[in-house]
Amino acid sequence: MSAQQYQDGIILDVVEALAEADRLDLEEVEYTLYEYINPEVLTQLADDRGSTWEFTFEVADHEVTITSDGRLFVDGILCRTDLTLNRFSSGCAYS
Repeated sequence: MSAQQYQDGIILDVVEALAEADRLDLEEVEYTLYEYINPEVLTQLADDRGSTWEFTFEVADHEVTITSDGRLFVDGILCRTDLTLNRFSSGCAYS
């Protein structure tokens, strides 16, 4: 996976987790991340592999947290554990 694909991947992971939290298909989500945050921040964080960090932001009615060890939480629920590894993921506990 190229760096650009990975960077796009972290954004897609966030949007997919938010859609899942709202019990929507991805194409049914009626907002964009740009309305709440500059997604470039996520790609910059994804490139920062040398430090430990946690980034929390709000999107619509949700609180999203991403950690340097590759975890993605939506409203405190662990949705992904592999953001900095490969792209295989088990999905949110919202199902």
